[in-house]
Order: sequence, then C-alpha cells, then structure tokens
Amino acid sequence: MLKLASHFSLPSRLVVFNTLTQSKELFVSLRPGKVKMFVCGPTVQDYIHLGHARTYIFYDVVARYLTELGYKVRFVLNITDVDERITEEAQRTGITPLALARKYSRYFVEDMAKLKADTICRFEPMIEQVSLLIRKRHAYAMNGWVYFDVSTFPNFGKLSHQSSSELSLRPLELSVRKRDILDFALWHPETLVEGKWVSPWGVGSPSWHIQDTAVTASLLGPQYDLHGGAYELIYPHHEAEIAEGESLTSLSPFVKYWVHTGLVNIKGEKMSKSRGNVYTVRDALRTYSGDQLRMFLLSRHYRMDMDLRGIDSAAKTYSRLKRMTDKCRRAAGVASRDYDDDFLQRFSDAMNDDFDTPLALKVLGEGVASTPNLRSTAAAARRLASIRAATRILGVDLGLS
Repeated sequence: MLKLASHFSLPSRLVVFNTLTQSKELFVSLRPGKVKMFVCGPTVQDYIHLGHARTYIFYDVVARYLTELGYKVRFVLNITDVDERITEEAQRTGITPLALARKYSRYFVEDMAKLKADTICRFEPMIEQVSLLIRKRHAYAMNGWVYFDVSTFPNFGKLSHQSSSELSLRPLELSVRKRDILDFALWHPETLVEGKWVSPWGVGSPSWHIQDTAVTASLLGPQYDLHGGAYELIYPHHEAEIAEGESLTSLSPFVKYWVHTGLVNIKGEKMSKSRGNVYTVRDALRTYSGDQLRMFLLSRHYRMDMDLRGIDSAAKTYSRLKRMTDKCRRAAGVASRDYDDDFLQRFSDAMNDDFDTPLALKVLGEGVASTPNLRSTAAAARRLASIRAATRILGVDLGLS
C-alpha cells in the first residue's frame, strides 16, 4: 500500500465512487505509483461558468491529493475547439470558428489560472482512429459522414446502466444516413463544421466524441486510471468514448474509475447558456477572490448538485479563517518540520472517503480555530505545518506561505 508523502506519514486507503460499478472501490492504480487521469474540458464557445469551474477545480484537488499520496500523476484536460456550437457562435458574432476558439481557449486558461488550476493539454490525431474503426468494422462511412456502429459493441450503455431499448428513447443525431438510431457520428462533413482536415471521406472535422478518445490514446495510452467530467456527460459522450476506446484496442476496461461531478444550479435550475442563467467565472471574480470561489465550489460533495445561494457563506468562511491565521502564526512561533498526526489523520480520513472536501474543509476550519489555544508553541507549530499541507492539497491560500 502506498504511504502518504513523508510529511503526512499516514497510511492511505483511498476509496472512490466508480460510476461504472455504482459503488465505492479501493483506489488501486493500473501501474504501482503512477496515475493517469483525464477530464473533459470545455467546448470553447464562450466564457466558462461556475458549473465548469466546479468540475475542473475538483479534479485539480484530486490530482493534488494523489500527488500528496506519493503517486506520479499525469493529468490531461482537453479543450474542445472544433464543434458545431463553436461554428454557430462564430457565425453569429461574425468571426471565424478558429479565431473564436482561440479567443475563448485563452480566456479559459486565464480564468483557471486565477482559480489555481492549470493542467491543460491538447492533441488531435483523429483521422487514423476513425480509419481503424472502419477497418475493424466498428464504423461506416456515408456521404461524407462516418458513424460508429453501436451494434458491434454489445456493452454500449454499461456506464449509464441503460439497455439499448432505454437508450433508443433518447435518440441522438437523427438522420436517415444512420443504420441505427443509436449510432453516433465520428466525422462530420464540411457542411456542418468548418473543416480544416482532408480525410478519406472528404474535407471535414472530427466529432466531439472521437476528439477526447484520440487525446487520451495519444497521451495516456490504451488504458488509464481515472476519467472525470460532469454527470451530464455520462450519456452519450462517455458511453461513446468507452465504445470507441475498447473497440480500437479490444482492451477492457478502457478506464478503471469513472468519476462524475454534480452541477451548479441557480435557484434550483441548471446553469446553462441556453437557459440564460449563466454566472461566469469572470462575473464571480468581480465580487469574490479565487480562493473564496474555490472554498465555495469545494464546500459540497462533488457528486451532489449545489446551488449558487451558498457562495456568500463560503466566502465569509474563507475570510474568517484567513483572519485567524495571524493568531495561529503568533501561537506557533518558529516553523516546524514535524506535523500534527491527529489533524492529518482526520483530514486524510475525509479525503480518503471519496474525496469528501466538505468534511476536509470542516477539519481545516476546526484546526485553524483551535491552534491558538494549544498548550505549547511546539504543538501549535506542528499544527500550522499540517494546516499548510492541507491548504496545499485543497488549493486554498490562507496566507500561511
């Protein structure tokens, strides 16, 4: 079993809720000491909102914690910059899709840097994968389109735990070109998305689904440890990725742990551009600091939906804790190389139970509040060193560095 990094000196028994099995499982990476993880990034047609930020901040904490446990983590977050929605927005605003995608990709990177989450990669070798799926008879071309043939993948629906008959009630991409209502596009002709690639099926663009599969195959290999994203992506996007990945390699599972976040709502309604109730990160940063926003977005368990109404309370909690750290420093005196094992045990217990960040924040708050009352400066110094380690994992700066 892996040990926490030396300054924690505590055993790790991390359990993770796996959407694929609908149960909590002990986390054991495919390769000892190494973790490969991927998160679906935004389609860069506009500024990201707090719903997006919640997802990316949570997986940033996951990567930080896995690193603290001693794993060598490779974390890839993909930006989707070729999509019908980008083309539609570009046409509406009068600029090219490529220029629009570059603009909002840059803004995404800037916004995430302010929220202290900065692991982003992009890669795009997709024509080869689509061609291989056709050769393996998992896909077919039709009038410039290429579709995945779901009938060749009997396990389609295993992530969302739905049968083919249940999925057929949620039809996608209705078209007379498809052999089956569940088949999904791998390649779009130039008429749909402004294409920049010449392919065996004509000039066109890869679909959203195959873009992520190509990225992970190129950067993480045929199998990897953890795939993240909001739960609304389970079907069809993540089902499609599993079908593509396992059909390409004949290896299963494509991903060992599927981990999904809940949504951020406004007055009980999902935040989305189509509803006109978007609260962007840029909007929020006009009122709150990046640390306050991180505190808010980690204040509810990642698998549960949360509402924007809690943001003021979280911001006040952060500000109160930061004010209290001056007393902690005075109580601690000289910095310590030792740690408070009891505090770290409680913090680790929270994080090891499916990344329970609300409980971890509670432990952090109690630790800060009680530090000035400890009996000795040595005990306060050990506690303060431990609090620094906890804030490093959560990415919340209380001014202790």
